Amino acid sequence: MAAAQKPEAEIEKFIKDYAKAYENITKSRDKQTVLNYVSKDLFSTIIKSNVVDNFGLIQSTYADFDSYLERILRTDGMTVTYSVKDILRSKVRGKTGVVVCEIAVQVASKGEIWNKGTEITTFVLKNYKNGWKILNFNVVNLEEEQNKGTCLTEIFKANTGNYMVKTIVPKGESYESNINNIEFNPGNGIVFISLDGENAYSWIKDGPITRLAEGNQPERVVGPAIDEYDAVLTIIKQDLYKGNCTEFKSKK
Repeated sequence: MAAAQKPEAEIEKFIKDYAKAYENITKSRDKQTVLNYVSKDLFSTIIKSNVVDNFGLIQSTYADFDSYLERILRTDGMTVTYSVKDILRSKVRGKTGVVVCEIAVQVASKGEIWNKGTEITTFVLKNYKNGWKILNFNVVNLEEEQNKGTCLTEIFKANTGNYMVKTIVPKGESYESNINNIEFNPGNGIVFISLDGENAYSWIKDGPITRLAEGNQPERVVGPAIDEYDAVLTIIKQDLYKGNCTEFKSKK
């Protein structure tokens, strides 16, 4: 007769299976396979230290986790790496289990790495009638590289009417600060917008902004804008730093 599996080995395997299901979600396209590992009473805390040692706190529920998985599936070309590198500790007492892991994480889209790092995660599990479920996870995320994420934009308007824009964007192992000067030059029904001294866009007020090619020929529509401030934000978000930022925080 085979020896019964130790409960600690059982919950360690459970967490490894969960990690594989989560990592495989963009291939399986089945978020329920991942959700089957967690309790409907799930609550979690994530402390994130980014590449420049700024800290952030995220607290979430089962519904938040469900929505997060849905966003992964809706993002074109997204891939997730979530690999358990080491199990640091595991313990079972009655119907309660705890597993502490070191996990390598990476998020990429169409071959471009958005961010990668290491997570130290404490999983708290409960043994229900239908087996183990993850009731809680506490995560410390140590970011090692970020190429796409939250960007910060500050807009300053000079007495001349020109705009100076400072945008901080992720750049691998650090963040990069960029300064752009934007000037509005009204024409005959069309406003030409200069970027760092070069004619770069045309804009019909309350209408679309168009990126210009050589000779002021229309190249592509960037997006709509209702006023100058909105036009500056549209240029920053939809053209200049679209490839670096998943969201923007802006202030005047």
